[in-house]
Amino acid sequence: MACSLLMPVSQTKGCNVHNAFQSQRRPVRAQAQRCVRAEQGAEDRQQAVRSTMKQLTALLAAGVVLLPNAAIAVSGGGGLGTPHNYEDLSNKDLRKNAYTKAELRQTNFSGSDLSGVSLFGALAKGANFKGATLRATDLESCDLEDADFTNAVLEGAQVTRAGLKNVKITGSDWTDVALRKDAQAALCKIASGTNPTTGVDTRESLMCPGS
Repeated sequence: MACSLLMPVSQTKGCNVHNAFQSQRRPVRAQAQRCVRAEQGAEDRQQAVRSTMKQLTALLAAGVVLLPNAAIAVSGGGGLGTPHNYEDLSNKDLRKNAYTKAELRQTNFSGSDLSGVSLFGALAKGANFKGATLRATDLESCDLEDADFTNAVLEGAQVTRAGLKNVKITGSDWTDVALRKDAQAALCKIASGTNPTTGVDTRESLMCPGS
């Protein structure tokens, strides 16, 4: 009866209601499946976002708790990126401080102990290190242009990529300091004196030719 209503009588032979609508049901079913998968994917993404937000919230909460303690730990040192331009930090024990990427233009470190301290990437143009102790100090990538290392002890310091333009090094001790050949040659041209603390000749500590 239903088939006769949809097509001519001559074509109703062998007609089956299921077959008549099967071609229309398949696209609908496929579309429904795609919608279900899309909804599941969206739910998964939302779950991932919620999980990430929870982690970030936990990290921020931990930072709020830890930052005051960190500031105390490097009191006088400031830590990452802290400005200390023109400050007088002379004749102090600064071994527990950190000056990584700090601003240290013309900062006075004369006579201070900076053994093992990180000055990595610091801007220390014109800084005063006269008589300072810089044993195993990290000066990598530090801008030390016009810095004064007169009578300083730099045994084992890391200065491979440091900028050493126009530095003063009279009486400084560079024992066991790894230097680029061009930096060594430049320092040897101005090297003189003997370190008053270690008794080491500056040129010998730099392994200058003829020393």
